[in-house]
Amino acid sequence: MKLHVLVLCPVIVAVLSGSMISPKQVATTQAALYKDSIQHTSLFSLDDVERIKEFFLTNTALPEQPKDSGWRPGFRHKCINTVRAGLDYLIFGESSIPDSLYSRHGVLNGHDNDITDLAKRLHDGHYIRSYDTVRFLSLRKDEWVPITKADPVSRGLPPMALEKSLWNTLLRRIGKERGFSVFLLSVCDGYHAALLTLDHRNPAAIKVYWADQTHRHPLRYFVNNKLEEVPGKYGWEVMQANGPAKHSAGLARGLDEYMLLANQQFWCDCGRPNQKPGDCCSGNCFPSIQIWRIQKVQSL
Repeated sequence: MKLHVLVLCPVIVAVLSGSMISPKQVATTQAALYKDSIQHTSLFSLDDVERIKEFFLTNTALPEQPKDSGWRPGFRHKCINTVRAGLDYLIFGESSIPDSLYSRHGVLNGHDNDITDLAKRLHDGHYIRSYDTVRFLSLRKDEWVPITKADPVSRGLPPMALEKSLWNTLLRRIGKERGFSVFLLSVCDGYHAALLTLDHRNPAAIKVYWADQTHRHPLRYFVNNKLEEVPGKYGWEVMQANGPAKHSAGLARGLDEYMLLANQQFWCDCGRPNQKPGDCCSGNCFPSIQIWRIQKVQSL
C-alpha cells in the first residue's frame, strides 16, 4: 500500500503543477516554438542571383513609361517598383510586379513608393534586421565637416567625400561568410533606389553588382579577370573596391567613387530633361546612403 502512495504522489504533484501554468507562460512557450521553427539566412544561391539579374536586364530593355500618363504595363518600371520586383524574385522566386504595380506578397506593397517605408515593412516581416548609414563630408572654412540634417548650415554644402567607405561597410556586414549577399540601397536619402549584390564566394576576388532600371549601368562582368561588356544591355554592372567614378574602357568602376559621383549629381539635379552639365540646383536631396541586408525567411 505504501508503495502505491509513493508512486502516485509524484504524478499528482506533476498534474497539479501543470494546472498552475499561466496563460502567459503558455504563450511564451508557443512563441519560442514558433521562433525555433523559422530559419533566417542572409546568403543566396547563384540561381537566386541569376533570377534577379535576368529580371533587371529584361526590365531595362523595355521602353520608358510615357510621360503623359500614369503607369502602363509593357513599359519599364521606375526605380522603387523595379527594386520591389527584384526583391520579389529574390525572396519568393516569382513576381507579378512586371505586369502589375502590386506584389502577391503584402510585405512588398505599400501606400507610397518610399524606400524607407519599404525597408520598415521588410524589417517587420523579418526580411531585414538592421541597416547602416554612410554620411558625406564637405568643406567649411577649409575644414572637413559632416553633412547632417541637424545642422542647417552643413545641409546646404555640396557632398565632397564619403565619411566612411561603403565598400568596407558591406564587408563588415558579411564578416567571414562566403556566398552571395543582397543589399537594398537608398541613394541621396531615398532620391534613388537600387539593389547591390555582393559576390564574396572568393575573398580574394570580391565584387559587387549594381542593379537598377536606368541605362547608366551597362551589363558588365568579369571573365577570367577580364572585364566584359555587352553593348545595348543595361541594369547589371560589376563594380570593385576602387576604380574610376565614370565608365572607362577595360576598368570596372569603384563603388565608393561612383557613390560620391551619384550623390553629387542627384544633389545638383534640377529636374530638367536637358539640364546642362554645369547647372546645379543645390540641395535637391540630402546626401546620404542607407543599406539594408536582405535575408530569407524559411519555415522548418
